[in-house]
Amino acid sequence: MRSANDRSGRIRYLEWLRAIAIVAVVVIHASITEWHQLPPEGPRWEALNWINSLLRFCVPVFFMISGALFLAPERELSLRALWRKNIPRLVVAFACWSLFFALIEVYGPNGSRDPGELARRFFTGHFHLWFLLALIGLYMVLPLLRAITRDRAIAWYFVALAGPFAFLFPLLELVPGAGEVLSEVLGTMRVQLVLGYSSYFVLGYLLSTVEPRRARLWWIAAAGAVGALGIGIGTSLVSRAEGTSDELFFDFLTPGVALVSVAVFCLARACWGDSRGRLPRVAGALAANSMGIYLVHPFFQWVYKQFGLTTDIAPVLVSVPLLATLVMIPSLAVAALLRRVPVAGRFLA
Repeated sequence: MRSANDRSGRIRYLEWLRAIAIVAVVVIHASITEWHQLPPEGPRWEALNWINSLLRFCVPVFFMISGALFLAPERELSLRALWRKNIPRLVVAFACWSLFFALIEVYGPNGSRDPGELARRFFTGHFHLWFLLALIGLYMVLPLLRAITRDRAIAWYFVALAGPFAFLFPLLELVPGAGEVLSEVLGTMRVQLVLGYSSYFVLGYLLSTVEPRRARLWWIAAAGAVGALGIGIGTSLVSRAEGTSDELFFDFLTPGVALVSVAVFCLARACWGDSRGRLPRVAGALAANSMGIYLVHPFFQWVYKQFGLTTDIAPVLVSVPLLATLVMIPSLAVAALLRRVPVAGRFLA
């Protein structure tokens, strides 16, 4: 019988993607605080900008991994299991971690100690817990997405519609003049089925079932590079124009982030294939505990901040990896321990 941490039967490229994505999440959260505090000028701000720009694929890749697994036709899924197991697990995880972070923020150093604020923070959730709420929404529509993916032509049509309506048009609505007209038209049409993160779910499944030829992989990689350049350059231009750091192009539902996410997913599959087996120890540990690391890591970043340990202590290329490592190590340890807690472990990590 396999132990709880034995993932030798998991698909290797998906496990590698979990490990890569969780590292990217921690690095982004380690670097973005100072990025927001600095004026959008100078090499230090630009270095932080490009670190964030290159790693925005992390959350979309997590959605794509889930889509590749949950939308696979061989995976059995019932409404009963969905509503009695999958969704409650996420709801409990959100409630527990939201309460934990709310208590820290309200009753920790410099907290207001206001019960009203505690209640508000509990229901709205810590900044990173939006991911659980997004997953709950996706799980709710999972039976509909599975029906869509039964027909590959319809599934690709779904993704094709998501391209303009979920990724492109929201950006164009911000263009002065023409954007107002587009916004009014789209508001009247109300094409909302393909909005949100469902497109990443469906795309993850579709890309898990195709093997692009080498020439096409080069084009996919090139598109990803163009997407990354678009994120970095666009963020720099918009931020300088606004006079403050602007996350417009960092949004996960933007063309640049989508291109990078697709490239990372496809290149990982090309590198590691659909084989099953263990990953190297560190990568395997990161993959096995990725959810727990995601949920707990802001706590350690908060702890270090209380002692003045932030990325401004050294040059960016030193301080960001250092802080990310110092956050990752205890987060991995706590996540691994939580997973071993009987019953509660599967809800908390």
